[in-house]
Amino acid sequence: MSQFYSLKVASVAKNTRDAVVVTFDVPPELSDTFAFRPGQYLTLRTQLDGEELRRSYSICAAPGDRLLRVAIKRLNDGASSGWANEHPAAGLALVVTTPDGPSTG
Repeated sequence: MSQFYSLKVASVAKNTRDAVVVTFDVPPELSDTFAFRPGQYLTLRTQLDGEELRRSYSICAAPGDRLLRVAIKRLNDGASSGWANEHPAAGLALVVTTPDGPSTG
């Protein structure tokens, strides 16, 4: 089972009108913990209006890039995706799982 960690956002780039790419600052002591393989994803946990929301987003970096980032497309009536397209900024801490998905094991 994946564990949650608090990671700071290194950068947020507006990819399209309705999508952002969020890059995380992974501290050196967690680099092995957040090593990933193609096809894996992160789950982000947020609190919106007193409700805990968990949403998974595919990692959109090559493992050799040594970057951990996800693309988040705004969905119609998507509470998490709407929040993620408007609020994250460099320095903000987000709660995320370790990489998970079909390539684990």
